[in-house]
Amino acid sequence: MAEPWLGLYLPEDFYSAPRRAREYHSSWDKRIHVLSFYIAWGSGKEGPDLAGIHRVIESGFVPMITWEPWHPQKWPADERPVEQPEFSLSSILNGRYEDYIRSWARELKKVKSPIFFRPMHEMNGNWYPWCEKVNGNKPGEYAETWRYIRSIFREAQNDGLVWVWSPYAQSVPDEPDNEMDQFYPGNKEVDWMGLDGYNWGKSREWSEWRSFGDIFENGYNQLMQLAPDKSCMIAEIGCAEAGGSKGSWIEAAFEVLRKRFLNVNGLVWFNIDKECDWRIESSRESETSFKKSWRRY
Repeated sequence: MAEPWLGLYLPEDFYSAPRRAREYHSSWDKRIHVLSFYIAWGSGKEGPDLAGIHRVIESGFVPMITWEPWHPQKWPADERPVEQPEFSLSSILNGRYEDYIRSWARELKKVKSPIFFRPMHEMNGNWYPWCEKVNGNKPGEYAETWRYIRSIFREAQNDGLVWVWSPYAQSVPDEPDNEMDQFYPGNKEVDWMGLDGYNWGKSREWSEWRSFGDIFENGYNQLMQLAPDKSCMIAEIGCAEAGGSKGSWIEAAFEVLRKRFLNVNGLVWFNIDKECDWRIESSRESETSFKKSWRRY
């Protein structure tokens, strides 16, 4: 993927996402390279859906699997979703999920095409149970857990994955011991750098309209200090409609990407109507601007 590439997260499974992506390709007349999927350890599935992954690859896309140690929708109503002691970093390090991890390592070894593999993303955000600020986790455990997981894949002689380390663009809480560099497992453990960020606009009481540069520049600079020679992606991005012109925001974002984010080789748009309508096609103006800007990128 020498040219800048585009990825999409679609609210679809391995089997229906390629069809949806081809529809976008036909509409935009521009290739989509990567399809993004989220797999929770607490989903009840013991191993990867190899048939589904192969369907994505055979359809001409590179899968990106975000691998999440938690129950995303299983907790009592009076508890925070991040407080899941069964998925604390110490539980992982103590071997509670070693058989599960080893199963994934063995099974994914059967896939002979590249897969972007993104475990425990946004670790500097206090909304996931693998953040060191929640769930009884301790300083240093995140990087240790990453190295532990990757060591199991190495033991299985699985060297075909592209490991993506992907913090959020701003640390929450914004405290020295929650900065990105506190969680970096080392250059030998990471293949690509990723960065997630969103323009929430005025969709929430606490949010405001922010440019692409405002959201990503500081985080990108931190990544480049950690590993200036590594390829980088915007692994999640979206823009709300409330508070400004989403079309203008998209056009400006691609200009800034082209001029100032020189190590970014692609981006994955979070194309879903969820907390906000993040979708590229949330309005005619947004989609028109995206088509024009993406073709020039």
